[in-house]
Amino acid sequence: MVKSSDKEKALAKQDKKIDRLEGYNEVLTDIQSLLEKAKYQAYKTVDNLRVQTYWQIGERIVREELKHKSRADYGDRLIEYLSIDIGIRTRILYRMVQFYQSYPILSTVSTQLSWSHYTELILVGDKVERSFYETGAIQNRWSVRKLRDTIKSNLFERAKRDGKLIAITPLPLKEIEPDEIFKDTYDFKFLELRENHTENELKTALLAQLESFLHELGKDFFIGRREAPILIGGNYDRIDLELFHAGLLCYILVEVKTEKFKHSHVSQIYSYLNWYKEHKWHEGMRQPIGLIICKTKDDETVHYALGDLKKEIFVAEYKTKLPSEREIKKGLREIELKSGGGP
Repeated sequence: MVKSSDKEKALAKQDKKIDRLEGYNEVLTDIQSLLEKAKYQAYKTVDNLRVQTYWQIGERIVREELKHKSRADYGDRLIEYLSIDIGIRTRILYRMVQFYQSYPILSTVSTQLSWSHYTELILVGDKVERSFYETGAIQNRWSVRKLRDTIKSNLFERAKRDGKLIAITPLPLKEIEPDEIFKDTYDFKFLELRENHTENELKTALLAQLESFLHELGKDFFIGRREAPILIGGNYDRIDLELFHAGLLCYILVEVKTEKFKHSHVSQIYSYLNWYKEHKWHEGMRQPIGLIICKTKDDETVHYALGDLKKEIFVAEYKTKLPSEREIKKGLREIELKSGGGP
């Protein structure tokens, strides 16, 4: 067993060696700085995730409350039951609802501010005043305490009185349009399907890898239901996937096809959209949107099949593998010949 004095001597001897190691102190300082930075980023990432999750919870509660708006006490009862079953205090759940109502578009929520910042900002009722303090907190890196004190000091009113409001108030945000969200081609190579896969195999693979599927679709998509049932004319149909988009604030109905796009695909999904408009649409939401993802599509066929529905229904292709080098060279060669660049 090594005595305490022996340990101290060993450490002292090691310290002398380190002192004589050129550049050690600089390396030590840099690594300590990197570790602190990583720790800060980890905390920040966790808090950003909390902000986004709380927004989604608030949105989901409000969406359900809108379905039952004829019952005045439904929202309060819903929050009361949720508080018991998921173990979150009612006060926090009400804050989540207020957070969503203050920031109804998720993309307007800043990743630079914490949930504690937003618990202060949502107490500011006026939208312009709230934007003033939010921008100030981002630009000046205010702590939560500094933000709280600044709001209490009525800085907004003083800046408004002194004519300094324009310099700090952000420009109005541009509303997101559906054609900014959907792609023309989706990359499904993560599915690893066989070449002659069936439609059922495609759907099964997509549902098994929903996380990758949503990542390919883009940000702000949330899962509603898989194979959502819909009753029309006494017959049950099933929509491949029901999603909800936070930025657009609407349902997205997804149908996948392992064949070339057809006119009949439009009439099918359009009937689903009409059903959703009558049964699931609520005030404050955008009308539902359809997304048809086919093996291939012809732009002219899509153009005439959609007609005036281009803002309601979007058509895209999917690819299950990247083209080989030989296929790329062949494609380039064909382009050159068509453009007159060949011999």
